[in-house]
Amino acid sequence: MKTFFLMAALLPAFFACHTPVTKKQEKPVQIDTMELVAPPVSQATRVASNEVSVAKTDSTTYIRFGSSYLALDWIVPTPAKNDFEYHPDTIYFTLQAPHTIEGQLLTITTSGNTRLDVAQRYETSVIIDGPPSRILHQWHHFTSNWEKLKPEADNFYVLRKYSREERQQFPDVDIAELKQYTYKHLNREYHLRLSTLTTFPSPPCSVIISRYYLRITGMLQHSSEAIDKLIVIDLPSKL
Repeated sequence: MKTFFLMAALLPAFFACHTPVTKKQEKPVQIDTMELVAPPVSQATRVASNEVSVAKTDSTTYIRFGSSYLALDWIVPTPAKNDFEYHPDTIYFTLQAPHTIEGQLLTITTSGNTRLDVAQRYETSVIIDGPPSRILHQWHHFTSNWEKLKPEADNFYVLRKYSREERQQFPDVDIAELKQYTYKHLNREYHLRLSTLTTFPSPPCSVIISRYYLRITGMLQHSSEAIDKLIVIDLPSKL
């Protein structure tokens, strides 16, 4: 009898050890139920015209073009570059260091059903090591091709991340020309840092992504309102 009870007690442990473990499947992230609520009008600040305004809540910036709102984190308007008369469909921003837009979720809210296309490209520049490091925004650049982003859900897009190789893309550099540029346009300290530079890229110079472009195009369904906007996001000149 004792033997019977001992065997009965050991059976659950035996089957537990030999029962195959079923691996739990990870649930995909769902964003199709997310909703972007347009910020109150009272919070909006005019940027370049009555059509373009910006409102900020914590780290998120809401950009209004007509009846459409876009939302991104860690960007602030660049007032000196925003001019509705000369480029009414373009708005310039500055990225807050040390953040990036790469991998961010771009959300767009419109007043009607809309099919949008979002494309992204980037630009590289020379940076001179600091402190503070200095990006040569007004010198030569490499500009990538436009890449159309695939929506994760209606009007939700994950911004593209770039590889190390992509970040290093840059045209051939004439070192004498680079030194001459720093001599004419930067202070003496930066020019002296390049005095021993013989090859490029090498310390104190390297290549960095200095600007991002986002193009949003589409048409509001059941409406004649077209969307064709360009968002330009610069890194600050000094890091």
